[in-house]
Amino acid sequence: MAGNGALSAWAKGIRIVLCHLLDWIFACFAPIFRRCVADTFAARFIAAPSFFCRATVRTFHAIALTDLLAEIRACRACEHALPLGPRPVLQASGTARLLIVGQAPGAKVHASGVPWDDASGERLREWLGIDTTTFYDARRVAIVPMGFCYPGRGGGGDNPPRAECAPLWHTRLLDQLTNVRLTLLVGQYAQRYFLGARRKPSLTETVQAWREYAPDYVPLPHPSPRNQPWFKRHAWFEAEVLPALRRHVTELFADTENAAPIDMTWDNAQENAQMTKPPITIQRVYEPLPEAGAACFLVDRLWPRGIRKETLAHVTWAKDVAPSTALRQWFHAHEHDPAHWDEFRERYLAELAANRVAWEPIVRARETRPVVLLYGSHDTARNHAVVLQAFLKRERQ
Repeated sequence: MAGNGALSAWAKGIRIVLCHLLDWIFACFAPIFRRCVADTFAARFIAAPSFFCRATVRTFHAIALTDLLAEIRACRACEHALPLGPRPVLQASGTARLLIVGQAPGAKVHASGVPWDDASGERLREWLGIDTTTFYDARRVAIVPMGFCYPGRGGGGDNPPRAECAPLWHTRLLDQLTNVRLTLLVGQYAQRYFLGARRKPSLTETVQAWREYAPDYVPLPHPSPRNQPWFKRHAWFEAEVLPALRRHVTELFADTENAAPIDMTWDNAQENAQMTKPPITIQRVYEPLPEAGAACFLVDRLWPRGIRKETLAHVTWAKDVAPSTALRQWFHAHEHDPAHWDEFRERYLAELAANRVAWEPIVRARETRPVVLLYGSHDTARNHAVVLQAFLKRERQ
């Protein structure tokens, strides 16, 4: 028996040494090992009691999730059917406890690249009782719509999520979200996919039977302002479902208030840092201005036609961050030629890199509150604000 105990201790010591060695190898040769061995080693060492083995397994999963998110964001499977082109919008990390499954991004979210960055998102955050900072903290909240890209509009509103999306990606992605404790199913498409035969004949009946699916799932109606008549007809939703939902979400995050930084690695660390900062969004200056609390910057070089100065009294006019006059005129002369978009983007990025003093105030404002970039262009997909937003998200002060 003593011999067996000594052998066991010896084996445990060898395993710890091997885990140290694995940590060092993967730190040095991460790009080589990413896809080919992550899943194999994770499966082999998942039961190891050593702290180092557990840390290594988490590292492997983080690498796998990073690569998967990169694949999703590069997806072009539905490109032919998307009126504004592909732009997958989602948020995920392996530590998230709350998963929100909606329908598909709307046009505004497509333009900003920020999930639930619209009136529906504001109402959803009210339902959950959480602020913007928590909502966009990928350590806590994963946001995975049924369709990752804006599907365009039909006769009665936005089109349904593209049918190709879920079969292509959802199983692989959800398998990586191992810490999810509560999944919110927003709308009938998510409820049909996750609940299957357990779903009731109508959305209203499914939401009313939410206790049957809790605590794993809570079905919800879509928080769109277009659904206001539904909310008025079904007062029980606000009186019964929402208080219980808020309590559950509060308990879910109770022991993560002072959570350590998310266990992500290499290139994903920068992405996660961006997800935990207040968001940078963009919108046309002719749309209703955001509510108080956001720092708004007009990023056009010319004042927008038809807008009075007093209308934008609380907006900072950052005209020097706009493309130079020469570049702007060149782009407008070729704006109907998609081939010139890439060249414009590269030239504008070069101007931004050489003009830090123009955009630095925007970066500073983002440290404490959300930032909204206002522009006048009719084209919500190809304009300089889209380029500026992406540049500022990557920029480190």
